[in-house]
Amino acid sequence: MSYEKREKNRRKRRVFRTATISFVLIYLIFRAVPSLLASNAKTILPEKGTLIEKLSTQGFVIKNETVVRSTSNGDLQTSSTEGQRLSAGVEVASVNSLNDTSSLKEELSQLEESISALEKSEIETKIILNEKEKIIEMKDSLVNELQNAIAAGNFDEIYLLKSQLSLYDEKNKDISFSNTLVGQSIENLKSKRDSINSEIKSNNIKYYSSHGGIISYVLDGYEENYLPKDFENYTYDKLVLKELKDVDIKTKSAITVGEPIYKIIDNFEWYIAMKIEDLKQIEGFEVGNNIKITLEKDKHELKAKIVSINPSDKKGVVVVRLNTMLHDFYNIRFPKVDIIKSKKEGYKIPTKSIVDKDSIKGVYIKDKSGIVKFRPIIIIGEDDNYTYVDTGDNSGNITIEGEKQPVKTITLFDEIFLNTINIKEGQILN
Repeated sequence: MSYEKREKNRRKRRVFRTATISFVLIYLIFRAVPSLLASNAKTILPEKGTLIEKLSTQGFVIKNETVVRSTSNGDLQTSSTEGQRLSAGVEVASVNSLNDTSSLKEELSQLEESISALEKSEIETKIILNEKEKIIEMKDSLVNELQNAIAAGNFDEIYLLKSQLSLYDEKNKDISFSNTLVGQSIENLKSKRDSINSEIKSNNIKYYSSHGGIISYVLDGYEENYLPKDFENYTYDKLVLKELKDVDIKTKSAITVGEPIYKIIDNFEWYIAMKIEDLKQIEGFEVGNNIKITLEKDKHELKAKIVSINPSDKKGVVVVRLNTMLHDFYNIRFPKVDIIKSKKEGYKIPTKSIVDKDSIKGVYIKDKSGIVKFRPIIIIGEDDNYTYVDTGDNSGNITIEGEKQPVKTITLFDEIFLNTINIKEGQILN
């Protein structure tokens, strides 16, 4: 064989070996890439969660509110804290008349001093009255002696006894006159003092809580519109959302007759009327049912009882009664209200991790040995980017439609693949 021919065959063999090795390498790389990608794929553990089915509504708060108005013009002074719970008979506010009462107060001060001085004098007079009794006794004794002297004809003694008796008469008259004068003076001064006090008080009117409740100096103007009665009259068309113009009475210095100065809210019961856009959304609701609601962004669930359901064609209004938590919501009128229709417990998983395998919904998980497995799921609801699935029975099994035997579903400890593009059941991962 010539040199050229041998060289040619050698080159062919080298090309063949190179091609064979390249093919094997490429094959191995293609086989390894999915496993490498699967090994590095992100996984997540399920979480226990609660799927809450809510019905969002517009609420109208109805409270038993007593608005108190001023009976005079003047300067307002408040005595309680906004939102404070009070019992009956507590001073809430006062209105000072614009009339000048300085001269009356000065005269009242002088009267008090005079009464005090006379009362002291009256005490001293009582001491003197005790002496009067002694004088009367002395007079009686002198009269007896005088009668005896007359019978005996002792004219010198008669003259002396008459003189002594005359002195006691004068002293007794002075004491009686002084006592009467003091009594009359004190009576007159006290009467005048009471008269001036009444005149001063008429210029400073105090207001007291008529019953227990929550005190508020902020009024929205709807206190006498939304009344806790005739709930069947709260219909869809009558409940119109309006802009609130709250008036804070505390910011006012002067007040006029008839102007509101505060309100007391009964905190034992309050109501909310909720507008329903489609009556089908509240199928099964009946008067007397207990439901749970949330207000605004507050997460606290409030227990409420349905007192009226007022249909208007396909729309309607549900009115509920509450007896707690008013102190947290006493100053709102038109809150957003969510009616909690149902609550379901389940596992919360990302929606994008769910796949269809043989028309069965499920997820791919990595078990403890690193093997990729498919786990069927039963979806109970969705919320944004998450899906809630059935947790199964006590053994973690679920029943799939069309399957005779229960199958194992996911657990809290299963690592679920988020991205399933390069994931296949049975893969062995490092």
